[in-house]
Amino acid sequence: MQLNQRINIKHSQSIVMTPQLRQAIKLLQFSNLELSNYIEEEIEKNPFLESKKQENTFSDNDLNASQKNNENDYENSNRWEENYNAKNRKVSHEDLSSFEDRVAAPKKSLREHLIEQILLDIPKGIERKIAMLILDVIEPSGWINIDLDSFCDSQQLDKIIAKKVLKQLQTLEPCGVFARNLGECLRIQLEEKGLLNDNYFLVTENLDLLAKGEIKKLCKIVNLDERGLSLIIKNIKSLNPKPAELYSDDNFRIDPPDVMISKLNKGWKVELNKSTLPSLKIEEDFADEVKKVNSKEEDKKFVSESINSAKWLMRAIEQRNSTTLKVAVEILKLQKEFFNKGPGHLKPLVLRDVAKSIGMHESTVSRVTRSKLLQTPWGLFQMKDFFSSSVGIAENEEVHAAKTVRTILKDIIDNEKENRPFSDEKISLIFKEKGVSVARRTVAKYREMLNIPSSAERKRLMRLNKVINI
Repeated sequence: MQLNQRINIKHSQSIVMTPQLRQAIKLLQFSNLELSNYIEEEIEKNPFLESKKQENTFSDNDLNASQKNNENDYENSNRWEENYNAKNRKVSHEDLSSFEDRVAAPKKSLREHLIEQILLDIPKGIERKIAMLILDVIEPSGWINIDLDSFCDSQQLDKIIAKKVLKQLQTLEPCGVFARNLGECLRIQLEEKGLLNDNYFLVTENLDLLAKGEIKKLCKIVNLDERGLSLIIKNIKSLNPKPAELYSDDNFRIDPPDVMISKLNKGWKVELNKSTLPSLKIEEDFADEVKKVNSKEEDKKFVSESINSAKWLMRAIEQRNSTTLKVAVEILKLQKEFFNKGPGHLKPLVLRDVAKSIGMHESTVSRVTRSKLLQTPWGLFQMKDFFSSSVGIAENEEVHAAKTVRTILKDIIDNEKENRPFSDEKISLIFKEKGVSVARRTVAKYREMLNIPSSAERKRLMRLNKVINI
């Protein structure tokens, strides 16, 4: 019998994510407010950590300064040790008043307001689960644009329970929320006022006739004369077709920016928002005292590990801040037209463009821009808003970002004359007049993306709005 022995050697490579690196990546994605909350938790866990005020700015001169490409690359944790002992460069600047002094105080959002009521009125278990799923699809108006049966099928929910939950949700404040259409929204409010009867029901079921001004036909359906119908219409006009308007996050909920870009006499200034940016210091004197009083090895080990953890966290925050500034500066450089002229001049930009310029991986840029807000001379924008694909246009014409096209489209439709909405073909011609060549089908695509109805539907809505004063 012959025995053969073989040794197989297989080489493989793998990336090991250390806890420290995972923490760093997490910090990179945080907004300033999220970072503040995270730091508060870390301070509670680590007795040698303490918060302090942070000052961290980029001068406008940094736009022209050469930067080391990989200095802040979170994909390479070894480089952090090299950079840790380097002193932070701080550029003196005129202190700005805190952001809170310049904007209205944040109001309770619609979602927060509704969650409070759901927790009080809807019992734990499947009913509350369904309520939260329905809440996830609510629109700023307070409506839910869903077919309940289809929604239940997609979420694998019991339809009978879901209908019961929806009925409960429609009793919440503000009155009229969770309606599936305008008619239902008005009926919820009429029921609350004790006015809902067959006549009101029929009118709210035939709002299209009201919009068209076909009063005689509507009188026939309701079986009332014009005088009786006018009273119903008057009461309907007193209702709010968009009950959640006052809770709109867009109108009232103002989150502070993470980065601020402002125009100077010569150049631009890019800086982190100091009023919301947390910073840390290590209580080393306290640590030394603890070591002196505690001779046990396990106590000394705890102190040592806590100090090392604190140092790592401070390095991670430093790198997170520096990386955020680098990305913001690059956005300013690549989107100069936007900052000088406004939102209508946003250029096509992809993550790869910024990543290549600053010598980082696309994933790093993606994490930085995911949830951060940027204050510009034109208002508050999400960092990710500055990235957009291009729209295919005619030869020799300027390339425009898809977001710019959508901005122009919305502006065109917002300025339509009453009862004379533009067709997609007409909008395409208006774009051409503005120097942007966009095909009719492209107009239709972007219009649908913005949830803007067709010209025929907009005309019908204009009539309806005129009648009930939306």
